[in-house]
Amino acid sequence: MGTDTCSILLATDLSARGDRALDRAIDIARQRRCKLVVLHVIEESPLIERLMARNREADMEAAERALRDIVGEVDVPMELVLETGNPVEVIQRTARSRQCDLIVTGVARDETLGRLLLGSTVEKLARESTLPILIVKKRPHRPYRQVVAATDFSEGARQAMNAARAFFPDAQMTLFHAYPTLKADPDQDEIEAAKRAAERLADGFIANNLPQAGQPGTRLVLQHGMPEGAVPDYVRHHPADLLVVGTHGLTGLLRTAIGSVAERLIYLTPCDALIVRTMEH
Repeated sequence: MGTDTCSILLATDLSARGDRALDRAIDIARQRRCKLVVLHVIEESPLIERLMARNREADMEAAERALRDIVGEVDVPMELVLETGNPVEVIQRTARSRQCDLIVTGVARDETLGRLLLGSTVEKLARESTLPILIVKKRPHRPYRQVVAATDFSEGARQAMNAARAFFPDAQMTLFHAYPTLKADPDQDEIEAAKRAAERLADGFIANNLPQAGQPGTRLVLQHGMPEGAVPDYVRHHPADLLVVGTHGLTGLLRTAIGSVAERLIYLTPCDALIVRTMEH
């Protein structure tokens, strides 16, 4: 993930709530000394097609002005791209053609009860994109300092950890593993047995990934429970700027489709989330 050729892509809907993702994308581009591609996609529909056909050039110019007004003057190399089409397809095509290695986007909205809505485009991106997706929820007051990587010690977990290390090398990383037991109400002996099994998995994972997992400052946390409960609870009670989630795991706990535990982790944790899809070798 070298900074000399790669860019990052910000997918924005031009709304005020997108400012957080924009600010974070600019900050990352500045740190990595790379180009920022800012993309807005006007979704195709019969109505939009009829309206834009009447004065397509003027409408595209108005949208581009809105895009430039939102972005403003920044101190990183930037390209503004305005396209019509299927948002997910256009985002992926633009990322490939601009040699991007990270897609940054925001959430749709937070409802009054605090329920996070990713939006259909982000959910579909998370399912289909081969590039890591950074979902920005919070206003970026500082670079990511504390990264929590949810891990099941699988190949997917290794790739997610490596991606986080490459993008955010100065952050302190916590590898967090939740180990369940077979029974819903286990006794202490069963919990201890599950913990010992988790420790063996962790030792093997760290031994096989010493350059990343064995870096100074890397913490390993093993906690009894199911991931969808234990991970959000840990993030809420410890410093965490970013949650890293792989979308394919040994046990199916982090599946390729975002619909399982990975989705719940992203919805239930208050911090930003980096989704890394496992690539088959």
